Amino acid sequence: MPKITLGAGQERPIITSGKYLSIVNANLPFIVSGGFGELVGEVNRNFELEEYRDVTFKNVSEHTVELEYEVSNIKVSTGGKGSVSISNAVEVTRIRESIQVDANATVENGKMALLPANNFESLASNKTVLAVGQTLEVFPARDAENRNVLIQVITDTPNFTAVRVGTSATNVGTGIFLSGNKNAPASREFENMATSIFVKNESDEPVTLAGGEQWRA
Repeated sequence: MPKITLGAGQERPIITSGKYLSIVNANLPFIVSGGFGELVGEVNRNFELEEYRDVTFKNVSEHTVELEYEVSNIKVSTGGKGSVSISNAVEVTRIRESIQVDANATVENGKMALLPANNFESLASNKTVLAVGQTLEVFPARDAENRNVLIQVITDTPNFTAVRVGTSATNVGTGIFLSGNKNAPASREFENMATSIFVKNESDEPVTLAGGEQWRA
């Protein structure tokens, strides 16, 4: 199930290839926007999308939203979960001790929170079009915290154009397969990885790409 991070005020378009969208987990409420308007997204909310094939997740708060979602053609219902109430506070020695935290996280109000990315770079303009059969390193390796890379196929044609995505020029031919166009973009998101990203055009016409990467310096 995809997991994404939305910084304060950030928006993220999501392709919904299935009929149902389920919010599996989220630390804060957010907005689910689309042709139907705007609805609140929170844990255990399920959306029946009907003819809608894309939505946008919006973080309108001043805090980072961590969420996990699922898209399927099967309607899933969540049963109620019991709650436990403790009348007396329980002290645990380990909790009272200092906690060692990695540089890409912080502790706020006793809860662990990942620090959001603070840098963003779009796909270079000279790497947005791939000729027939061409293989190109679209993003070089970047060893950075909270790195996230997004690749989209947005060729302006009624035909679906196909690419392969890999981490080297030698393995890209057997890498992840994406097929899409401007009306139905195909996309792939890579999280917490430091390797290069290569794309190979496997269509019989030029392919147009879009994308970007974000990371924390």
